[in-house]
Amino acid sequence: MLGSRMNGVLVVILAGFSNGSFPAPSKGVTRWKWEHIWLVYSLSAMALLPIGLALLFTHGTIVRQLAGDARLTEKVAAFGALWGIGSLLFGLSLARLGMAITNALVNGIVAFCGSIGPILIGAVHVGRGSLLWLMGALSLLALSLVLCAAASITRDRAQGVTGFNMRSGSQSIVAIFIAVMAGVMSAMINIGFAYGAPLATGAQAAGCPVFLASVAIWVPVLLGGIVFNMGYPAYLIHRSGSWSTLIRGRSTAILWVRSSCMGILWFGAILLYGVGAAIMGSEGAVTGWALIIAVSILTSNAWGAVTGEWKNSGVKPKILMWLSTALLMTSLILMAGHQLSK
Repeated sequence: MLGSRMNGVLVVILAGFSNGSFPAPSKGVTRWKWEHIWLVYSLSAMALLPIGLALLFTHGTIVRQLAGDARLTEKVAAFGALWGIGSLLFGLSLARLGMAITNALVNGIVAFCGSIGPILIGAVHVGRGSLLWLMGALSLLALSLVLCAAASITRDRAQGVTGFNMRSGSQSIVAIFIAVMAGVMSAMINIGFAYGAPLATGAQAAGCPVFLASVAIWVPVLLGGIVFNMGYPAYLIHRSGSWSTLIRGRSTAILWVRSSCMGILWFGAILLYGVGAAIMGSEGAVTGWALIIAVSILTSNAWGAVTGEWKNSGVKPKILMWLSTALLMTSLILMAGHQLSK
């Protein structure tokens, strides 16, 4: 049993590395704007990959399961639509609050709501002791994100980067409210995953390979979210009249590959998370979610350091970031250790 849980934890950690790395292929891309990259990424991650796997490698079991339990499929897709709204609100928050504050605030809420949400809706049942462990780990995670935000803001000031230019208190309140809603809505992807567990169980019982069973959940979740994740970039492209950018110019094929690789890394992450959470057992969708978020943040911070985001930032931001990393690692150890101690 311990070995099985260890395998689950390792798979979720690998998922976190993949999730934290998914933006990396877009680093240095200048000819495409955000909306072009996000459109191709969303098409790859939320449509082509999950649907392709469901049609080609599951012997039709997932299609039959989704059609046979249409009511549950629709509810799971509704959670996906809420998650899609969260993605859109996250983008709006970036423009109003800046990257540091938005990432800290949104990721903190996503970790908390995504872990507690399945418990509140009755999809996952945990004991009092496990809940206390989880709350302690999430508290450390939240504190690490506060320090990360402080480090990023201090770094940006040292590098002469401007941001968070609110002109009034009311605008600040609105911007923070949008970020909070972005976090709450974005957490719906994990609540939908926990709620849709019977879809994966049914697909597996019908003969679907174990490592692909969670695709039965991800297909409706992602199709629910794709409306906003592709719709908003498409609107921006249409408004600017830049559709031709996707098919003309030098290196266009390379840009499609790089944006699609983002989709492969991100979908690979949630596919691994689904497998790892199932291996971890009844609390996998709770502890596993907090674990993947923590590893994702740690990985994205590491990418920032490797790509030179902290050059010429001074000593103070680096100290704050090291403290943030230490708290994040402690949170990871608490979550993994509790999972393995049961």
